[in-house]
Amino acid sequence: MTLTVALIGSGAIGSRIVELLDAGTVPGARLAGVVPHGKAGAGFSFDDALEVADVVVECAGVAAVAEFGPRTVAAGTDLLVTSIGALGGLDAITAASAGGTIHRITLESRKLPAALVQPWMDGETKERLLAATRPVELLRGGPADLIKAFPKSTNVVSALALAAGNWDVVEAVLIADPGAGQTAHHVVAETSLGTFDICVTNEASPGNPASSALVPHAVVRGLKSLANASGSFI
Repeated sequence: MTLTVALIGSGAIGSRIVELLDAGTVPGARLAGVVPHGKAGAGFSFDDALEVADVVVECAGVAAVAEFGPRTVAAGTDLLVTSIGALGGLDAITAASAGGTIHRITLESRKLPAALVQPWMDGETKERLLAATRPVELLRGGPADLIKAFPKSTNVVSALALAAGNWDVVEAVLIADPGAGQTAHHVVAETSLGTFDICVTNEASPGNPASSALVPHAVVRGLKSLANASGSFI
């Protein structure tokens, strides 16, 4: 049986996934098409995707999840949301949530200043951020605060909150660091079953410094597991 895949979004992540699928890296999977987010009605549409796809892969950010996620799930089609594959340790946090209590999770993320410039920033704020010579803390708050202010930097904190089963125990700290050669995430999860200290660094996508180069490969790995089901999903 062939796993039919549709993508939403054709940016740095989506285009790389297309390349990997076209190269035959996922035996048993077929790319049906790409829905170009922001260009409704152009070419392969979301309705087309729901008609033919076994799994829809979101590669277009938080807004796309809100727009297309509920309809995908309601149609009975599997939905794969990108970018959380960059973070390890989610299984341990999920287990601690199921067998104990999550007291507190802190996520400190460091990215280059240019990757954190936002449309809501005025000219002076942007200039000051880009001219920074030392780390600048841009935000400290809950997942909802980060989603509102920095929507393209929310995947890891959202994954942690879902793994914990409680958004209120998660605090996000976002730092613009001109010396950050790689995007870095430092997670400290304090639970009744132990404390988990997890550090992850990853290269930025060549096509978009705000995206991880690891994400397309994590998505393809997930599709490979779905297309070639076995006794485990790792």
